[in-house]
Amino acid sequence: MRKFVLFAAVITLLVSCVRDIEFRANQPGSENNEEANSFDFSTVQNINLSVDYSAYHAPTPVLFSVYSENPFKGSDESMSLREDIRPIFEAYTDKDGKFNDEVKLPAYAKKLYVVTGNFFITDPLMTADVKSSSVSLVAENYSSSADASRRAARRAGELTNSLETLYQLSYEVNVATGDKTDTQIYKEWKTPLGKWDSESGRPDYLMDKSTADPRLLFTEEETQGLYETVTNALVANKTCNPKYLSPADLVLVKESEVALSFLGGVTCWNNTLGYYYYDEAHKPTSPQDVNIIMLFPNTQDGTWSRSWMPNPNFYGNVALERGDVVKLMYYPNIANGDLSGATTKFPKGTRIGFIMKSNGWGMQKTQGNKKFFNSYNGGKNRKEQPLSRQYNVWAASTDGVSYCNTEGLDPNDCKIQNPKGLSRTAKFAYESPDGKEYAVIGFEDACNDEDYDDVIIALKPADVFQELPKVEEKKVSTTGVYGFEDLWPSRGDYDLNDALVEVTHEKTFSVKTGTTDYKIFQETFYLTTDQNYVELQSGLALTLKTKETPASIIMKKVNPATKDTTKVSFQVDGNTYLLTDNITAELGNVAEIKPFIYRTEGTGRWEVHIPFEAPTSKMITKYFGTLDDKSVPSEGKYFVRSGNYPFAFYLEGATLDSFKETLLLRSNESVKIDELYPSFMPWVLSNGTEHADWYLHPRE
Repeated sequence: MRKFVLFAAVITLLVSCVRDIEFRANQPGSENNEEANSFDFSTVQNINLSVDYSAYHAPTPVLFSVYSENPFKGSDESMSLREDIRPIFEAYTDKDGKFNDEVKLPAYAKKLYVVTGNFFITDPLMTADVKSSSVSLVAENYSSSADASRRAARRAGELTNSLETLYQLSYEVNVATGDKTDTQIYKEWKTPLGKWDSESGRPDYLMDKSTADPRLLFTEEETQGLYETVTNALVANKTCNPKYLSPADLVLVKESEVALSFLGGVTCWNNTLGYYYYDEAHKPTSPQDVNIIMLFPNTQDGTWSRSWMPNPNFYGNVALERGDVVKLMYYPNIANGDLSGATTKFPKGTRIGFIMKSNGWGMQKTQGNKKFFNSYNGGKNRKEQPLSRQYNVWAASTDGVSYCNTEGLDPNDCKIQNPKGLSRTAKFAYESPDGKEYAVIGFEDACNDEDYDDVIIALKPADVFQELPKVEEKKVSTTGVYGFEDLWPSRGDYDLNDALVEVTHEKTFSVKTGTTDYKIFQETFYLTTDQNYVELQSGLALTLKTKETPASIIMKKVNPATKDTTKVSFQVDGNTYLLTDNITAELGNVAEIKPFIYRTEGTGRWEVHIPFEAPTSKMITKYFGTLDDKSVPSEGKYFVRSGNYPFAFYLEGATLDSFKETLLLRSNESVKIDELYPSFMPWVLSNGTEHADWYLHPRE
């Protein structure tokens, strides 16, 4: 069952601090006889959102994010997600790739940008205007229609193991012409495993699954789990979690055979993949120290295609199927150039590394009418080049062994220089339902992003490599800010900063393998205040509304100095949780919640909620209709006033950081909010139909 966690003072990555609080003198309110403003000051719109990725037949639910502006930066072929904006909504589809539900979004969102970095979805961005409170987006699979014809034609050449046209695997090339230079970076790659098709690069030494040792093959259930793990660990166009970027190669803790399964990739390039190995006493420190064995001359599986491509069926060479397997071989004397004594058994303590030449297969020159690279020449800035982008880039799993020379290239195409040859792989563990662990490795094929999903492999058998990082549970979150005037029902000063509370709603999804739907198993609300100017000692409370009874509700308090968390108790009254009786001292954190401030008076409570929100049953109703308040409980009108300022507000999609230089500045205390935000009053006067993003545009 689902559980909820309440926090007291919140963290980045889990903890933030509550600053010292200053108090100001009490200012009396005044009465007026005007009618209440009927505007609800809402910054939220309810949208019927439908997102459909079913055309891709992804084996996992699809995580997608919704933005109110384009979240990508960079050119089409080297896009990356901006880190300066946050999603306004995130969720998973069902097992069929579909999502359909009513969601709450900021009212200013008039055009939605729906993004996914899912491994199986090759078109990452869809857009739609919000019309009649409804948005429907259907992803089109641009690669599926051409898959059969491409794959049928991929074994049209002769078998070869010649590296004559693959000179760029060891040598630098001229970036303008693709010609071989005299600069040799690596030893010549070795090709003892076998040959490959000269047209496509498909190896003839792939394992025959019908006769192979089943202990070296992943079962259907394990394959499903592998893809679930990959989609949780790696997100296309987004920087990889640093915990997965260990530079250490895979170390065998016992003698073992090793099979490599190709899981796929998210790239337009035709890369080349090899492997090497060493023991601790002979750890390589430079590119010339490794003895590379060819694995896949061409890693392209033909599934990458995007709607903005000039020709969606642009691949000239497709070599692999997702799930192709190669058994690795061990050559004990390979360091001496001797390939005799080959065995399938790797000794205990052997370290296995991998290296990828970016666009290695694709950089072969045209021979007659045959092209080895895709016909797309790299975008608007690359039309002068006869080949697609020529990167002198190698990505290895060992520090000091990668290589990157970006001389002669547009700096926008090569933002990550890597002069020290650091590792360019991600490594993490997949844990099977029976508790066995398998190694997964993702490669980065260029020098312009760090999502590490361009080529992804998995190794079997299980539990033979030293422990790798486990994939974290997937968490998504949205934010908003509540502001309260603490003099209700008196007229305030309209600065709306007496109590500002940031609410982060975090949903945690299970990443256990073998599932067909991702269910939320924990929801956490982090509530943070910062530099509130409350006049009187007010408490912070909330009401909690759930669709199902939670298995548990936990409250934790955070020490701002040490960041330590401790469990604490809190007062519960029905579905109302009194997190603290002093908002200046500590706060609470918990789905849907409705925060409010309160003060206990005898057996009842003075409360302040956002406009039109009903109070709790403990509310002292005698305050309604007094002084500046125009509430009419019998009509469902609560906490309303005449004029154009509310007693409280909620700003969907905002954070406290948005107000560091405005509402949270001590010098702006008692400054009316419309003096800090010029669009506030036009927004109110239009009843919210204009300038719904007023709180994103402070006075300059």
